[in-house]
Amino acid sequence: MAIQRPADARPVAYRFKGFNELVGHEVVAWRPGFVEMRLAVRAELCNANGLLHGGVLMTLLDGASGLACTFNEAATARRLSVTLAFTTQFIKAAREGDVLAILGAWRPSTSQSTFAAETEIYDQTGDLVATGAGTFRYLKGERSDGMLTFLDRKAAE
Repeated sequence: MAIQRPADARPVAYRFKGFNELVGHEVVAWRPGFVEMRLAVRAELCNANGLLHGGVLMTLLDGASGLACTFNEAATARRLSVTLAFTTQFIKAAREGDVLAILGAWRPSTSQSTFAAETEIYDQTGDLVATGAGTFRYLKGERSDGMLTFLDRKAAE
């Protein structure tokens, strides 16, 4: 079933660090248990065949899972987590110039120490590019540098 953007997802800003900063994707909207990100595909992200590298797609899928599931309700603190297992399906190639929408969503779990998430990537025409599903473990502590900034006044109140 396709992941849908919840009506209460809010525009946010988030600054990635490290490898994710190099990839260049951005967070568009967030709510607890959901994230939407965007990536404009650049030549340096493509493989020798001119297609978006599969490792970049996996990075986007994995990252969306974490962002959807690790922030608190106020988006002011982010729990630490690691990926335990992740399954990816490549459906359609993406190329330089494509603009991708990456949707991540929490999936119900009874565990206090692990969580599950599903992710989907669509191109600018609405075609499905890739999907992923993973299991993740929460670690002790929070990231002090991780914070979402709401871009609309209503969400900040």
